[in-house]
Amino acid sequence: MNLHLFVTVPPRLTRKPSNQTVIETGTVTFYCNATGNPVPKITWTKDGKTVGTEDTLSFVTHRNHSGEYLCSADNGLNATVVASANLDVQCK
Repeated sequence: MNLHLFVTVPPRLTRKPSNQTVIETGTVTFYCNATGNPVPKITWTKDGKTVGTEDTLSFVTHRNHSGEYLCSADNGLNATVVASANLDVQCK
């Protein structure tokens, strides 16, 4: 007789994004890592819109990219965790 034990663990952020200031047309990279079981899904949002779904969010900046970026980790256990970082894009 095979018994399988599946332990669920709510998501927990192990690396949170940091505020950044970059010059326009520079590249910015935000990092967000999470643990949990099942493995959490990472979602990046800005102004209510999804802008990424990986641990790393990286892009070439334009002045309209300034603002708050939210990283959320969810694994279906009704315990979503969120961290945010601000991006300040400065004109050349």
